[in-house]
Amino acid sequence: MTEFSDLTSFVDSWEDRFVEVTEFDIFKQSSNGNINTDGTAVCCDSPIFPKYHRYFKRSIEPGVRDLTIALILKLNCITYSSCQGHFSTTDAVMRQRYVAVMPRDEEEYQKLFNIFNQIAELTNYHFSENPVKVVVGNDNLESEGKTTKCLTLFFVSNDADELEYFREIESVYDYVIQQINQIKI
Repeated sequence: MTEFSDLTSFVDSWEDRFVEVTEFDIFKQSSNGNINTDGTAVCCDSPIFPKYHRYFKRSIEPGVRDLTIALILKLNCITYSSCQGHFSTTDAVMRQRYVAVMPRDEEEYQKLFNIFNQIAELTNYHFSENPVKVVVGNDNLESEGKTTKCLTLFFVSNDADELEYFREIESVYDYVIQQINQIKI
């Protein structure tokens, strides 16, 4: 479960082309590429921007930026969390790659769930020998006493070797983006 304060305002601002920058729109980048509130490998918090916010693209780590944008442009998704994946450090465990989306209603949830599962199955079949697999996960967003069902595309390793995971992930990731961009809506 993910806590999200003022989810209603975020959803209302998702399509706002004139969303304003506020004093709370702060994020930093670590030397390892972590983009979050503190700019450290340990931090798991980050401001969440609507798609037209002037910091939106810069706040997304480069390793998930293309997938995030494809989900928005091709499937009209609302994204709220992502991570490009990071090697473990002395103070943080390895993080695997993912992008999380928030469907607007149950119908969109089912549609995205079916699309994500189809892409995961096709990708995992195509890369059957690759240690990186695509998994569709569920997340619940909690905000103002309301629970919203969400979905996450995870790139997980069936092997504990970090070097192999990061060496092999790009071909799987690129294939997922290709599959999303080929969807006819």
